[in-house]
Amino acid sequence: MEENWKSRLLKAVDEDPRSDRAISLATGLGVNTVNELRNTEKSPSIEKVMKLSEELGVSLAYLFWGAEDDKAPIRGEHEIRTMLGRVQGLKPDDVGLLLGMILNTIKANAYEREHSRTDDQSETANPHREPTP
Repeated sequence: MEENWKSRLLKAVDEDPRSDRAISLATGLGVNTVNELRNTEKSPSIEKVMKLSEELGVSLAYLFWGAEDDKAPIRGEHEIRTMLGRVQGLKPDDVGLLLGMILNTIKANAYEREHSRTDDQSETANPHREPTP
């Protein structure tokens, strides 16, 4: 099979441990999205390709040009796992442990961002006190 964006996307699907249906559902698209990609000649919309690439942790640069931009952010569990798997000297258990730590840190940072104050001046440094009679 000639390597193109579709074959690279399907390769990422095949490397993901989830079923085609589970990946489709995780993207919020129809349950048969991956199945249609795999079994029809119909090209999906760019929105579907973007959602699938994000869910699978595959950059659009890789999908469309076959090469990763070294400066592109590493996103998604698949992309992080792949990067960790390339580190010499790490055993598969080490990769799993590090991946878990990284994903937990990402979740904690996202939680912090969601719950931090948007207005830095929501509370004054020296609150004004009313004089007591």
